[in-house]
Amino acid sequence: MPLYQYKAISERGKKVTATIDADSLQDAKFKLIRRQIAVVSIGSIDEKQIKERLSREDLLNLTREISRLLYAGLALFETLSALEEKYRGQKPHRLLLNLCDLVRSGYSLSQGLAKHPQVFDLLYISMVANAEKTGRMSEALKELADLISRQIHVRKQLLSALLYPALLGGFCLVVLSSLLFYVIPSLSELFDGRNLHPFTQIVFTASRVACNAKGLLVAVLIGFTTLGIAACFSKTVKAKFSPALFRLPLVKALLAKVALVRFCRAASTLLEGGLPLIQAFDQARRVMRHPILEEVIAHAEERISQGETIHAPFQDHPLIPPLVPRMIAIAEEGGRLPFMMQQIAQIYEEELEKSLTHFATVAQPILLLILGAIIGFVLLSVLLPLTDVSSFATG
Repeated sequence: MPLYQYKAISERGKKVTATIDADSLQDAKFKLIRRQIAVVSIGSIDEKQIKERLSREDLLNLTREISRLLYAGLALFETLSALEEKYRGQKPHRLLLNLCDLVRSGYSLSQGLAKHPQVFDLLYISMVANAEKTGRMSEALKELADLISRQIHVRKQLLSALLYPALLGGFCLVVLSSLLFYVIPSLSELFDGRNLHPFTQIVFTASRVACNAKGLLVAVLIGFTTLGIAACFSKTVKAKFSPALFRLPLVKALLAKVALVRFCRAASTLLEGGLPLIQAFDQARRVMRHPILEEVIAHAEERISQGETIHAPFQDHPLIPPLVPRMIAIAEEGGRLPFMMQQIAQIYEEELEKSLTHFATVAQPILLLILGAIIGFVLLSVLLPLTDVSSFATG
């Protein structure tokens, strides 16, 4: 059933924008008249307007609410309809309206979700599809909500650990730029024709070179900023530069832990939902966002499918801690692989949290020391000639 977007005047006299599903434009108008809605304009919504992204927090809330309503005994269509009414005028409304229409037309929920790949990834769709076969829809959605919640938690940890050092680094750059481009050039006339201390000569030379190359430095800064923004939002740029990022000495181990936590949690959830091992590993691998470890997992899938033990392909790899294959080997013997994968994720998530806390704790004083050293060096270079009275006397 097509979707239509309309603008109307609310009871308080304000303009509101909402959507409605109907068989035709005329049917949509009749529905709105029956609801006694004062419509200003109405038009159809194309596919691009329906396929808008949701934040991870919105997806988490939506998943939890669907799980709770299903657990309370509501049918799937009733659940989606109730949420569609709740979210009217909000971002998830069009998505829910479209899912209601698809489910009413005979599509399964997983088939409906697959039409929105910008919101629901392969892992999400696969778990829902598997739950439709086993009848564990509410439980599967609860597990998905927990998984998304942990992913959001890890992302927030990364951001909080990197945000303050990044802001402090930016402040250092602003202070250094102010000194080189404004403060030091304004003092240069004071010391013209005098014998300067080597410290002062270094600072004045650095300022002169920076001022002469101002255009080049600004172009480099804009280039790096543009590249950073493109790497965040462009998949092509990200694919080109991510291999270099994953090989940086300090960043390499940190990103490997993040990817390992993602893989283990996803694999545990899929295995718990009844998915075969190879299929679970294949789908969990797609949420890692780490090309090097993705190749390791893909290679492991091949070797396991050929009859090797599960833990063998994970041994002796520099990015995989030795504890991981050992714990997987124990799980193989006891037949508790989903539980053990969950434990591995928990262990390395706690370790990741400690590493991020340690990084933030160490980075802050180091950046403050660097900033203090720069300012101190500049002040010293300016004050040293001023203390040399003979230089002024000879001048």
